[in-house]
Amino acid sequence: MKQDLTIPEYSELLGSLYGGHIEEDPYSNFLELLRQIMECNFASMTLREPVGDDGGLLFIASETLQKTFIDSHDNPYTDQYYTSNLMTNLPWGEVQTLDQCTPYASLEQTSLYKMCMAPINIYHMMGIDLRNTNGQRFTVRLCRPKQSENFNKQEKKFFEELGSHIQRAVSNGIQLIQMDSERKLFAKTISGRSIGTITLDERGKVISCNIAANEMLQEKDGIAIVNDFIHLHANAARDLLNEYIEEVIEAQRKQDQAPVRALAVSRPSGKADYELLIKPMAIDVMVQSAHTPQIMVFISDPEKKHEIDIKMLISLYSLTRAEASLAKNLAAGYSLDQSASNLGIARNTARAQLRSIFSKTGVNQQSMLVSLILKSLATIS
Repeated sequence: MKQDLTIPEYSELLGSLYGGHIEEDPYSNFLELLRQIMECNFASMTLREPVGDDGGLLFIASETLQKTFIDSHDNPYTDQYYTSNLMTNLPWGEVQTLDQCTPYASLEQTSLYKMCMAPINIYHMMGIDLRNTNGQRFTVRLCRPKQSENFNKQEKKFFEELGSHIQRAVSNGIQLIQMDSERKLFAKTISGRSIGTITLDERGKVISCNIAANEMLQEKDGIAIVNDFIHLHANAARDLLNEYIEEVIEAQRKQDQAPVRALAVSRPSGKADYELLIKPMAIDVMVQSAHTPQIMVFISDPEKKHEIDIKMLISLYSLTRAEASLAKNLAAGYSLDQSASNLGIARNTARAQLRSIFSKTGVNQQSMLVSLILKSLATIS
């Protein structure tokens, strides 16, 4: 192990660890720095073990191998020899070396050593098993060539102390990735249903808008952004919106229950009023910083029909594709005859499909069917 490890070098190591989840090859910089500090020729992190057809998820720092193996069957280790691993199911958080698990004399006789370890010159090994955010096991391994010395007590102690950071960083990284995926899915779903969202900070200033909101704002038909604040064309509505926003901000400052408010916004074009919903976001005043999201303003345009996904209807109600297409037309406001014409089918065929739809959805009227579909999709989004 590098004997003159400085505080800046240790800080760089931890920084690369806690930011490792956002790298193109996750944790590769951390593993490479750790490999150099520990004077190893190989370092790895296995986040998902190879099981059956799943080749697992393995990150590597090595001069001879690629950095990431995802569901890979291209190497003999994950495809054939993982189950022969001599350092599996170690005690949680406890560092062990390979010679604690098997004598070196026995190691050299194994197919695992001959086929996987010897070709890339790894012999001495030190490992730790940890838990991720879901409680599942993941492992970190450090290796040295045969001509090097085995890992000593000081190195094992350093690695064990680093283990708590590795576990925390990986768990937090997984949670952040999951949250980001959920956020993107939410944003995509809301945009697809023509609902605009505007995020406001602790002063009521605009932080961000989604695609649907930007499209509405560009029309300047009753609502716009002026000097980073939402500006409504109608004076009465503008005053009411500002009052609602200030009401929410004041309640959040006092840590009181903030109200949810709604109002209609008239449009100079004469189109149907926009519908605004002002909703407070959950905040923690102990960690809140300036210019952080505190209020969401949802904008709905009644003029725009919600997009209905045929695949979703098929999944929800076990409809055929033809039945789902008919249901989509009906929910969009077309009559049965109009729907039949749109789909290029006979009226009798449409009537037969409608009877089947009624049977599968449990309703017996066309109006009830439309209501069911719209409510179901509103719940999902």
